[in-house]
Amino acid sequence: MIEKHNFHWQEGFFYDFPKKRELLNTLTSEIKTRQIISLTGLRRTGKTTILKQLIDHLIKSEKIKREHVLFYSFDEEQPKIEEIIHEYETKLGEEVSKIKDKIYIFLDEIQKLENWQNQIKYYYDNYANIKFFISGSASLFIKKYAQESLAGRIYEFTLKPLGFREFLIFRNKEEMIKKPNLFRESIRKEFLVYQKRQFIETINESEEKIGQYVKTMIEKIVYQDIPKIFPAENKELLLKILKVIASNPGMLSDYDSLSNELGTNRVTLSNYFYYLEESFLTKKVYNFSKNRLTSEKKMKKLYLNTTSFFPFLNDNIDETKLIENLIVITSGAKFFWRTPQKYEVDIILDKDHKILPIEVKYKEHVIDKDLKNLLRFCEKFDIKEAIMITKNQDGKKEFRENEKKITIQFIPAWRFCLEV
Repeated sequence: MIEKHNFHWQEGFFYDFPKKRELLNTLTSEIKTRQIISLTGLRRTGKTTILKQLIDHLIKSEKIKREHVLFYSFDEEQPKIEEIIHEYETKLGEEVSKIKDKIYIFLDEIQKLENWQNQIKYYYDNYANIKFFISGSASLFIKKYAQESLAGRIYEFTLKPLGFREFLIFRNKEEMIKKPNLFRESIRKEFLVYQKRQFIETINESEEKIGQYVKTMIEKIVYQDIPKIFPAENKELLLKILKVIASNPGMLSDYDSLSNELGTNRVTLSNYFYYLEESFLTKKVYNFSKNRLTSEKKMKKLYLNTTSFFPFLNDNIDETKLIENLIVITSGAKFFWRTPQKYEVDIILDKDHKILPIEVKYKEHVIDKDLKNLLRFCEKFDIKEAIMITKNQDGKKEFRENEKKITIQFIPAWRFCLEV
């Protein structure tokens, strides 16, 4: 029954979702590439909406015939791709292979279809006129088969929860983005609202309703989604791990201590942390080293993948810890820095061979003592610039360490999240 999935076949119909995620422009630029486009991410981040916005774009801007765009969601039923295409050909009255124009096929929640990777590989290899867009809510499920069966045939993208700029757009506050200095106080107030409202359906809800919304989402992932993909028999352990991380975001991955605390063995615990990360519930950050192999071997830091989880998992989270978690996620950080002497910097960005250390001190007035570890890192790795995330303090300060000039930029958390 593919017709109920394809309202856009009706003349004049458009899905018309007016608010657009920033990733949409990137995906639009991939329309003419040959490769399968994969879109993964947490539940409720808007993956299906983006697929339908792409369909609108194909019809409106690319002038693709409506009937040459096929959408199917495997959320309820999981027929083989061959069956879907066969029914599609029956509707069209001709075989897809004989159509000269490009055919665009969108397959939503594809991780629910068994052996999907080999089915899609067959059509990719034998039908040059088909362009596939697929989506799924489990990253490993897509990545594993992309590496094994679809190597070179697939480009992968992740849709994250709302960034602060996107949040303001969905709140109809675009003017604040254009004139941040003029609306500084209003933006600060919006930033407080944003911290626990990074899902589109929660941006105007109370914290109580957000907690219930997130509870439903997390429990569905923990009790249904993860066990379908991973051998996770102890579902309660998954939830316990999430609550442990929520009690101390940025905690070190000391599996020996945690295994005793949670009453399980180290291997099981390590596996369960992995399942949570691949399901977009948690994020792992590595201890920075010029030697990447050394980073892999050291203990990692653990965070929630969105601060929207806190109303359910820990509604009394310390504000400073919440902001640290938020900045880690917003910056896309992969590294922190910690020495045996316990000198520590929260975030180390390493992009295009440029290293940028970032420390989070969420208070009104940062003193020189708070800067010591940033300066230690800069001196050790010969870095000239660093960032200190504050509550509202901005500006910059210069230091000289062993005849080297180091500039530390003070940036309020709201501004960093707005401009990153």
